[in-house]
Amino acid sequence: MKKSRFAAVIIITLIFFLLGVWLVANLSTLAEAQDRVSAPGQYSGYSPVLYDGYQLTSQYVPVRDGTKLAVDIIRPTLNGEVVTTPLPVVWMHTPYNRRYYGTRLAAELYPGAAMGLVKYGYVVATVDQRGIYASFGTSYSGDSWDAYDITEWLAAQPWSDGKIGMWGCSATGGSQVSAANLMPPHLKAVFPMSCGFSSLRGESLPGATPRYPSAADTPGSIPTADANAVAVDEDTDKSMLAAAKEEHRYNYLGKLYVPISLDQIEASVIAMYNAANWVDIMPFPRDTFFRFNNLNNPRRVLLGPGAHCIWNTEYSPKAAPLDFNIVKEEHRWFDYWLKGIINGIMDEPQIYYYTYNADEGKAWRYAWQWPLPAERRVNYYLGAGPSGLGYGVNDGTLSTTTPSTAGAKDVYTTDYSIQTVSQTDAYGLRWITQPEASTKGLTYTTAPLTADMVLTGHPVVHLWISSTATDGDFITDIEDIAPDGTASSLISASGSPSFGIIAAGRPLPDGINGIRASFRTLNPPPINNWGLPWHRNAAEDIKPLTPGEPAELVFDLRPISHIIKAGHRIRLTITAVCGDATPQLSPAPVVTFYRDPTRSSYITLPVIVPITVTARIVPSESTLAAHMTFPSTMDSRYLQDIKAGSVTCNGIAAVNTRMDGDILVAVFSRSNLPEGSAMAIQGEFGNRNYYGEMTFTTAGRVPSSGGGHKGCFIDAAGFGSRIGKYFEKYMHGITGFFSFKKPTRK
Repeated sequence: MKKSRFAAVIIITLIFFLLGVWLVANLSTLAEAQDRVSAPGQYSGYSPVLYDGYQLTSQYVPVRDGTKLAVDIIRPTLNGEVVTTPLPVVWMHTPYNRRYYGTRLAAELYPGAAMGLVKYGYVVATVDQRGIYASFGTSYSGDSWDAYDITEWLAAQPWSDGKIGMWGCSATGGSQVSAANLMPPHLKAVFPMSCGFSSLRGESLPGATPRYPSAADTPGSIPTADANAVAVDEDTDKSMLAAAKEEHRYNYLGKLYVPISLDQIEASVIAMYNAANWVDIMPFPRDTFFRFNNLNNPRRVLLGPGAHCIWNTEYSPKAAPLDFNIVKEEHRWFDYWLKGIINGIMDEPQIYYYTYNADEGKAWRYAWQWPLPAERRVNYYLGAGPSGLGYGVNDGTLSTTTPSTAGAKDVYTTDYSIQTVSQTDAYGLRWITQPEASTKGLTYTTAPLTADMVLTGHPVVHLWISSTATDGDFITDIEDIAPDGTASSLISASGSPSFGIIAAGRPLPDGINGIRASFRTLNPPPINNWGLPWHRNAAEDIKPLTPGEPAELVFDLRPISHIIKAGHRIRLTITAVCGDATPQLSPAPVVTFYRDPTRSSYITLPVIVPITVTARIVPSESTLAAHMTFPSTMDSRYLQDIKAGSVTCNGIAAVNTRMDGDILVAVFSRSNLPEGSAMAIQGEFGNRNYYGEMTFTTAGRVPSSGGGHKGCFIDAAGFGSRIGKYFEKYMHGITGFFSFKKPTRK
């Protein structure tokens, strides 16, 4: 007995000794792990600063057709010596000058500012696109293969480890999508910001080489931007730069655009972080979601509060709410995909977005899917006035009440004096607005809201109109009206207010919050667009208005995420002019807007409401067990993140909760729930991640304890009987608790 006790003491002592050795050896690692932070816009402890400076060199790199492109290469240095260790490379393909953006290096000041990655062990490169600045070639010849060739050249350099990423915003965002379309084998991850979307499937590979200008082509002018071109290091006398500029004289021949194929991007398996801002140019916010929802690549989405390409960096700091650090987010992304650092970025919900007017600390929120599962599309109908506020030429109302007055309509004479202008707000954002619309256009305003309303998603407009003309432009705005009358737009765009390039016979651009009536034809969408109206705008779809004959216009507006506070109102403004894009007719067209029972005009708003669940109640003598089933369209990852302690019945917390597959089981005490009494169950999501105002609910009455194992069903949406049959068909077991199995949702 004594020997066995002695042996046990020796074993325990040895275990504690080995544990102590392990703790000493790993103490610094454990402390470092405690200091690690990896969250959107925040990143520390995973990737230390390794280098203290940089070296910038430049050279020409020939691509497959022999055209030489000007390339800047920024490599890290330590104690004045350039680092020779092979490192991942992140590069930008730009038409905006590879060297400078404003008064600083493009790598420092151009949106994305990848210079901030150099000290962490990255090589950064910037490349003038062909036909502009110091690169040779003509822009009309297309540049898609150029991105492929530059990517593979970078991968082959001795200072590169062969893992390549791309960064940039606007045109340089689009250049990343174009590069992914060609599937360069060494391009592993991209971070495209504020760029468009292509719905094409199938093959769209361009020809191997472009067409050169012939002797018969007349040279044009050198682009004015070329005055800021910077020669590469080898071009000491700038003779090569001069020769490149001479080739640019042929740019006027026009650019050959290569369509982007979703199939090819998916085949590339390139990881794609899609970013934009709510107040962005034209359709970019919507296109960012389209790209996310229609690709299977590893991907994420970021929607910020700024305007086009407005982001915070160490080189261009911004005050709240524009203080999200985009370079830290790039750093997280490229560390994961180019360096293999497991920092949790791919474990987070894939969507991160900003909501205006949220309470402090609650503006940024996550989502696993888009549109949000808590979205309900609610119709707000145009009605007769007065709203009591005296807006517009009609002062109409806006409500969820369906029209009941036969022949109801508003007659409006197009007012060409309404100007589309650009205004700058306190944050320095330029917004395209129609400041006279609320006095010279039609307005429809709700009563003051009795509670806060969260709007997140895609508004859609349905207008029944007729006109004395054969065409017309119809522009809308949605505004938040404060009790003091102050108005702020929910769907403003940023950028240039000039639309003079939109010729008659062409559609208005997507994202302008309006439609040209002759392009109203709806087509089946070739993509997953969540049921939004789709206009392909083909020549055969053009349908002029017949004067005096009613026609329906259906179009989506820019996506939004905005909280309208209690006491505020929502105003819809409609005009029949889009700045200088609208041809002026004499006399001005008279337009009739219909709002009767058969031709009702309305706007559909994406209102966030509690998610309706179906509950099967299993009673016992002392408890009630609610087995709650969520909508099948809901991403099941939300169900794994129900907020602890949030599930209540009539305000009293559940005794315990658990997940049984995709079914939430909550047990309540019967002491405060007598038989036959009303019961309202509710709960919240967001134990780990914040999803905003996302809750679930159901309601019914307490069953008797003699109901047997089957129990009863309650359903706030009124589908109890159908759900009951569904459960009867698939139920397993005869105990008070049951097991319900179905395919796991993705």
